[in-house]
Amino acid sequence: MAEGICKLTGETGPLVKAHILPKALTSPAVKGQSFAQAGSNYAPRRRRDSWYDPDLVTRAGEDILARYDSWAIEELRRHRLVWSGWGGDRTLAENEMLLVPGMDGIGFRKIDTIDQHRLRLFLLSILWRAAVSKMHEFSEIRMLPNERRRLTHMVRNGRVEPLSFFPVMLFQLSSRGEIHNLSPIAQHKRRDVMDPDKGTIPIFRFYFDGLIVHFHRKDRAKDVEAMGPMMVGRGKELVVGLRPYDGSWQEENLEVLKAEAEERWPGKLARIYSS
Repeated sequence: MAEGICKLTGETGPLVKAHILPKALTSPAVKGQSFAQAGSNYAPRRRRDSWYDPDLVTRAGEDILARYDSWAIEELRRHRLVWSGWGGDRTLAENEMLLVPGMDGIGFRKIDTIDQHRLRLFLLSILWRAAVSKMHEFSEIRMLPNERRRLTHMVRNGRVEPLSFFPVMLFQLSSRGEIHNLSPIAQHKRRDVMDPDKGTIPIFRFYFDGLIVHFHRKDRAKDVEAMGPMMVGRGKELVVGLRPYDGSWQEENLEVLKAEAEERWPGKLARIYSS
């Protein structure tokens, strides 16, 4: 193991392998099968493991991250917020969803039995890992140096306040789709999907195991207050947005990436999946 400075604790010592997204939530569809890692500007590559960075943390830092991950994996599955918590089900149950009439499966869930303090802390730790990593796959997750220092302090010390610092919203795919991983990206989204005149806001978008995470980058305290229980940590009840996988941006983007990879590097994806 290489010696280095832990980006989380600041101590010097042997650096260990740290997963950016928990390995348990980024597993291939078939155990032991290779991952096809692809992007719009590089050829598909074969991977035997989900993304990890060997240059982030020492054992002390990894122990902090592992505690967040262990709790989150169990709780996300218990509340059926990720596909791996559904057993053999192909969709969420009707009694788990509150659907908007006439909106083709779009709706929300209400969850009041999850520790939102710990949930936000886990999600902030994911954002921190991506922001400090030098890996190409996380190159879009960039922030100002003072923001990165502040985020490091929060993750290291278990603090989640203020909620207006990278506030978090969750969205869930309510039906199963193709198992895949997607590098987090920087995007803009509408502030109000029903009113385009309200403009857009910049976000970091993360995806894993059917769960979509939006980190808002420029919200003020009053913006977070206005979103109420849609923001993680705002109260006892958490509201999670829902939509089916079919026709989702997630599905459409995956198909675009596969088509681009096939056009530029014919047959390479098929060879990866068959190995």
